[in-house]
Amino acid sequence: MSSTTQTPLRIESKWYGYNNAKMEIDFSIPVDTTWLSQENLRLAVGYAADQFIKAMPDTKSRHTFGCEFCGQPARENYLNIASYLHLPPKGAPWNGHPSSGPFILILVHVVCKMSGPCGKEAKQLSSELAENTGTPETHIPEKNPEDETVYPLFGSCANCKADDTAKKTLSACARCTTAQYCGKDCQRADWPRHKESCKWIIGSRWVNENGVEVAYKDNPDRIVMPQA
Repeated sequence: MSSTTQTPLRIESKWYGYNNAKMEIDFSIPVDTTWLSQENLRLAVGYAADQFIKAMPDTKSRHTFGCEFCGQPARENYLNIASYLHLPPKGAPWNGHPSSGPFILILVHVVCKMSGPCGKEAKQLSSELAENTGTPETHIPEKNPEDETVYPLFGSCANCKADDTAKKTLSACARCTTAQYCGKDCQRADWPRHKESCKWIIGSRWVNENGVEVAYKDNPDRIVMPQA
């Protein structure tokens, strides 16, 4: 990526779990300013997806999650990426409302196992959301169906990812308040990876089944979703 002129690219991610539980994490990732021109927006979306995956150990460690469809402990996820990079600057008139400014929205369906029936439901719901909102459906490339990798539990340590750590009270990174660790040794070991994504996270929240919101990191500049 060019190191000449960079512009913050805002990303809002919404993670959906069982019984309406939801997590929201806001990112601000520097990108080459030229990528935000209309002819290069695909570069910006692709780069945002790559960086979002880099931060996955941080975001997955923040909270335990039940599969959106069956409630069993979740390990995997299915993503929709919607680009709103065409929007005018924040506050400018757009469709009769003030614009939220350009951003990328990532919707995450939290799933126990993508190769099972819940994965099928996630794909169906994802397609319906794309159709109902008029937003093109874009996914991170899926893993090989024959891949039997057991992925880390949501809420487990961002470094060692041991299942038993999901049952413990973990310590959050003091700066991003999102990545969580089972101890100082794991936090130190993960710092070479986490030090970059730590700077990207500008807000994080948990919304429980009753709609009660708990802010882990307050973001005074939260994105207001565009209105039709």
